Amino acid sequence: MKGCLERPAVGPVIGPVVGVLVVLLVAAMGMAVGPAQASEDGHDHDGVHEFHETMEELGEHTERIVKAINHEDWQWVAKEARAIADHPRPPAEERQRIMAFAGDRRAEFQDYDHAAHQAAADLADVAAMEDGREVIRAFADLQATCLDCHASFREDFRAHFYTGK
Repeated sequence: MKGCLERPAVGPVIGPVVGVLVVLLVAAMGMAVGPAQASEDGHDHDGVHEFHETMEELGEHTERIVKAINHEDWQWVAKEARAIADHPRPPAEERQRIMAFAGDRRAEFQDYDHAAHQAAADLADVAAMEDGREVIRAFADLQATCLDCHASFREDFRAHFYTGK
């Protein structure tokens, strides 16, 4: 039986990568669902409401990218990736609160933000080339960037802004 990497570069892209897409969709759903749970408890997100809303929207764009990949609709992938790359910044007051929270890890937080914007822009560019395998690779890079940031900051961020206040 041939492995995924041994398959010819022609033909449908979806078959050999369904497992990868399922994993990525679960990760995307985690981005969208996690912060939404804080909303359901009626919490005002302690001064980071716009940031919270933006993160939820990014999760929705990510879910649509998975659907677009499943449909091999590369223009749709590019559109959603561009929306992630160009998402609005939170208001200045929220950015100040977030940077104060990050403290001596501010540069790390900003590096993750820059990497996510760049990975999304790269995904949009690759999608425009209509190469399904490269789109999936670029999407995996974007998801890894998000996952790395979340692993570094999400738990502390939630504890600081959403609970225990």
